[in-house]
Amino acid sequence: MSETPVTELELVARSYEVDAGLELKPLTYMNWLQEIAWEAAAAGGVPPQWFLTRDIAPVFSVSRFEKQHPIRYGDRIIARTWFSKMEGSLAHREYELRRAKDGKVVLHGRTEIILVNLRTRTPTDWGELVDRFKPNGVSFYKQYEPAAVTPVMETVSFQVERLVQPEEIDMARHVNNGFYLRWMTDALYSFLQPALGDKTDEARLQSVLLKFGSPITLGQDVLISGQLAGVGDDISRWSFQVAPVSGSRRPASAELTFRWAPEWSALLKPRVSADGTASGRWRRG
Repeated sequence: MSETPVTELELVARSYEVDAGLELKPLTYMNWLQEIAWEAAAAGGVPPQWFLTRDIAPVFSVSRFEKQHPIRYGDRIIARTWFSKMEGSLAHREYELRRAKDGKVVLHGRTEIILVNLRTRTPTDWGELVDRFKPNGVSFYKQYEPAAVTPVMETVSFQVERLVQPEEIDMARHVNNGFYLRWMTDALYSFLQPALGDKTDEARLQSVLLKFGSPITLGQDVLISGQLAGVGDDISRWSFQVAPVSGSRRPASAELTFRWAPEWSALLKPRVSADGTASGRWRRG
């Protein structure tokens, strides 16, 4: 039996992909996973044109990754990717990113992908592509256990309302995957900054589990809701939902883990509503 094709490519952290601390932005991590997936598909003989001429498209339904070490400006990264599962319309693509200079793993990730018929907007079988990509069942997530957190006693939450912008729309005519993560992290950092000040920059994103919902399109107002779920050893975990203000059949949801110092929790003193919930809400255009 032939081995599962593993695509390997090199990435370099560019100046426009890092933040003021010269570390890769959350949006860039998501963009990299998407680009790696398309490069691997093309290497297997199925570039975007192959899908479009057949009126089908692979759509991310879940994205997740765990950072082992930060990626910084100028780092050369060797990415490896393969399919671990392709059953019916669902596939799992695995990612392993290593730093070229020392071979250290900097990130493990997986995207769950659904093949969609663009005419009917319904899932369709991967068919002949299963034999082409030969999924092998090998995944970091078989033994993975997320770091434990202790649930917080008092509710700390926030909401941000914003209008979808043209630059956030991709070739499928809906909001691109990476912008969901950008919206969530931007909203959280804006919420934290009044309490943490410069320390907000130290609350680095560590892991992501993002489940996409119904498509969000240009011109819609969306509401990003976040809530502190728990605090553990040097981490905090926040739960999020993203959905159009007018309602959605299925909102996007996420659990994001950030670097955290124990004393930061006591600094969070948001407004308290009549029902006792600590919260903040504002709008971004």
